[in-house]
Amino acid sequence: MTSPLQRLAESIGLQLEWTRPGEARVECREDDFFDLATALSGPCVIGDLFATTLAGSPPRLTAVFAAAGDPAWLLLTTTLHAESFTSLTPALHAASWYEREIFEMHGLEPLGHPALSPLRLHDWQERHHPMRRGFEAAERLPHPPHGVRRPSVTGQGVFQLPLGPVRSGPQESAEFLFSSGGEDIVEVDIRLGFKYRAMEARAEGLAVEDVALLAERVAGVSSFANGLGFITAVENALGVEVGPTDQAARTLLAELERLHHHLGVIGRLAEATGLLVASAQYGILKEEVLRTGGRLTGHRYLRGALRVGGLHARLDEPACQQLRTQLEVWRTRAERLRQLLEHTATFRDRLEGTAILNPGYAAEHSLVGPVGRGSGIDRDCRRDHPYQAYGAVEFQVPTEIDGDAEARFRVHAREVGQSLSIMLQLLDRWRDGERSSGQAARRSGSALGWAEAPGGETLHWVEIDQEGRVVRWRARTPAVVNWHPYAHACGSGNNLTDYPVIEASFSLSAAEFDR
Repeated sequence: MTSPLQRLAESIGLQLEWTRPGEARVECREDDFFDLATALSGPCVIGDLFATTLAGSPPRLTAVFAAAGDPAWLLLTTTLHAESFTSLTPALHAASWYEREIFEMHGLEPLGHPALSPLRLHDWQERHHPMRRGFEAAERLPHPPHGVRRPSVTGQGVFQLPLGPVRSGPQESAEFLFSSGGEDIVEVDIRLGFKYRAMEARAEGLAVEDVALLAERVAGVSSFANGLGFITAVENALGVEVGPTDQAARTLLAELERLHHHLGVIGRLAEATGLLVASAQYGILKEEVLRTGGRLTGHRYLRGALRVGGLHARLDEPACQQLRTQLEVWRTRAERLRQLLEHTATFRDRLEGTAILNPGYAAEHSLVGPVGRGSGIDRDCRRDHPYQAYGAVEFQVPTEIDGDAEARFRVHAREVGQSLSIMLQLLDRWRDGERSSGQAARRSGSALGWAEAPGGETLHWVEIDQEGRVVRWRARTPAVVNWHPYAHACGSGNNLTDYPVIEASFSLSAAEFDR
């Protein structure tokens, strides 16, 4: 019986090359890339679009697609013969920011792109592209004079209100320029890039172990998920088998990370609506989860726990039993707090109808994670592309269709319960077996790795040479996708006092986007 992806490929005349289970590749001519990508974008979701520019080789483009009902990924690749290519954006809106990033980082121009402007490097020289050959990450970065930013909204009574990039509290560095005619938010101009660290460029030529350190430091809120996505890509490329005990332990830690992230998001929502006692209670729960992660792995954010083929940390039977007891306590307290919030009228009134992303708009942007699921996008790569031990546990993927801050809250709150259920299932059947050796079947290769980070699907592509060094690493984090419609959500009938609620309900990481 053929798979949905295989049937789709046959219908448009594609010959799939199955390099490994879960990953099919197609190499096409440059002239066919646009037509094939647009043909695939109807029945498929585009997961990524990125370029590879290496010394001595022509530029390459790779698009990643997922077909509904098929656990495999499709990678469509072409070689470019010039410094430009035909833009997919007029036919596929979700490709817009990917192409802007390709132009900014690699200097490859997407011809026909309707809005080609910087995403991060607002102060950089026009012809300086970090991912092009000859760039040294350690060199002094150029900083020409800052250009004047001009809002597109003008008129009597319209004023501009800047926020950031330096802010109080735990907010990351990003700048927002609000255009308002009083209280209403008419337009928001977002300026990111203050945390750009040239991580993908720095990875080139490094050993896999060193790049794993970078992957874990893309963002604190998704350290383990991004590390897992990268390590999985390496294991897929080299043919490394991971044993069931290590798979279960990785899944357990991934859900522990999701738990502290979601508790933090709900706590921020409570704070944004003036419910400081509720915010403090969620803060206590989050801190307990972080401390538990520290006891299990030696790091509160689970850094350093992963290795190729398994884990450095070992979760023994006593630790698992202690964790199981703690999970039951957390489940009771989290459920009680959720019910209290949902029955607090002042909380729900502030969230209902705030920052709406309707399902059609969300689908155009291929949104991921709780932001996408709050707008009716039923995608979760734990279920749709099972990895580690997710295929052995039962869980639901909560979705809502209202697309507002309340819908995103409900998704986060219900996912807390699902994460606790997944961890309890794993602990109920825990068997402390032998650890994986991490023995590689191949010396070199390239592959895709993935994980469902707390903010949504994270994809990692890696190419490794015969010396075990990384030739190319691509990290497509959930923030790369979900920042795209953020300005639209801010201006969808909201006012300035709504902004703390909007920001908390999206819970987007600037560092995860800048990377």
